[in-house]
Amino acid sequence: MIDDHVAAEIDALDQAADLALRTEPGTATARSLRLHADDLILELRDVRDWGHLRHLRQKAERLRVEALDYAQAVLLRRHALDADAGAAVTALVDFLCERAGVPADVAVAACARSESFTRASDLLRLPPSPDAWHLPVLAHELGHYVIREAAHVRDKDQRPLLERADTPHREELIADCYATYTLGPAYPLSCVRLRVDPEEADVTSPSHPSWRTRVRTMTELLLAMSQRHGGTYARAAEAMIAPAWTALTGEEPDGPGDPPIPATAVFDLLDRHLPRARYVPGGQVGAAERALTGEERPSPGITPAHVLNAVWRLRLGGAATRDTGRRALAMLARGG
Repeated sequence: MIDDHVAAEIDALDQAADLALRTEPGTATARSLRLHADDLILELRDVRDWGHLRHLRQKAERLRVEALDYAQAVLLRRHALDADAGAAVTALVDFLCERAGVPADVAVAACARSESFTRASDLLRLPPSPDAWHLPVLAHELGHYVIREAAHVRDKDQRPLLERADTPHREELIADCYATYTLGPAYPLSCVRLRVDPEEADVTSPSHPSWRTRVRTMTELLLAMSQRHGGTYARAAEAMIAPAWTALTGEEPDGPGDPPIPATAVFDLLDRHLPRARYVPGGQVGAAERALTGEERPSPGITPAHVLNAVWRLRLGGAATRDTGRRALAMLARGG
């Protein structure tokens, strides 16, 4: 009897992995999915009892979902709902990976569920057509990949961020710090203005710390950046992040107790091992704003990080329109 169940699981998993490989052969993600499926099929063939099968069924279901999501992502990219949004996502992933010094071996899947990153296949899930104001969240999800790939500045076999990401809460906060370090205030603004439910600001889960802890950590990361690289980051925290949090919750973003990992410790790691990933505003944010409002053509030196901060500055100033969002996606698709 159990053999029939095992055979059904193997068949379903084999078909899903083959679909991913047929949809886009030769990619690192498709090959990874096939290899993971082959390993799991070997485990399934060695099932000892029903409890063992239930455990492997859960693993097989997660892997099938990844394989089918990947195939869906490839097909959606070929028949995109929004070509500019898809191109913008690809360009942003390439930009962030290049600045972090890691390979851009990440697939992006359109998904109706919330954003997430899956380690087994390096699959990053986003809404089908994210707008420019939501896109900073991509940097957080990509941060889970960077944590595992970013090498020590002197020893390429060491993973300094991964060594500190030894609990789910610490990993989430490190990913928050990375997203803030590489995109500046655009990431915490996207969180506070578009993602935080004020009635659940202090809710924690086994996988995530509370939003209050997370926003406090992002703010402290910006302050740490200011201490070493100039006051622009602290001014952004004081003028944009703190007022947005207070307007939403009626409270200050700080709270009792210490976060699971201090922002200053993560900043030191990022600034030492990923210095090229740091967001440097300069005058390019203003240039990006003028390009987004049609006042002038985009100038050289504008990066995707400048574009994402410019759209948020325009939104906070009440100057953003639907055209602003479309222009931002087009600029992102061109790399800035």
